[in-house]
Amino acid sequence: MERICRQEIGYKVENSKINMNFLKKLFNKSKIQTGANNSILRQKAKEVEKITPAVLDIVKKITEIIGENRYQTPGLINIGLAASQISQSLRIIAFREWPAQNIIVLINPRITRQSKNRIVMEESCLSLPGIVVLVERAARTTVQGLDINGRKIEIRAKGFLARMIQHEIDHLDGILITDYA
Repeated sequence: MERICRQEIGYKVENSKINMNFLKKLFNKSKIQTGANNSILRQKAKEVEKITPAVLDIVKKITEIIGENRYQTPGLINIGLAASQISQSLRIIAFREWPAQNIIVLINPRITRQSKNRIVMEESCLSLPGIVVLVERAARTTVQGLDINGRKIEIRAKGFLARMIQHEIDHLDGILITDYA
């Protein structure tokens, strides 16, 4: 889960109230992994060798979690999640395209290109509730992976979408925003 950067789309983070009861229910129901020293979050995720019904179940769970709090938590918009955040050490991420509401799934994502231009912005994370860190990331990135049907896809992203993709891929490599502090 990310806080939307007010600089990028005009959303005021500092005045918003986070529905902590909703987050507690989400953590319990979804078994979201939390904590900077959590061994599951620190593992490097394994490649998905074959898209099986079990893999599709993981994808379904991730996309349900992303869609769950769409209107319930002012100031905290769940826009991305990695499989490792729900105890699945597989290279799967999903994220909500912003400002559109489509959820995109990438299996075995890898960054193939990044711009030299870097931008520093605040980031937060569902796995580190209450923590906000300034993180420097590439302004543009190209990522390749597979869709849920096993077809190769490439996404060229800039701005907030590029940041979100980099953040979620960090999770697959055992990297958390606190590592940037």
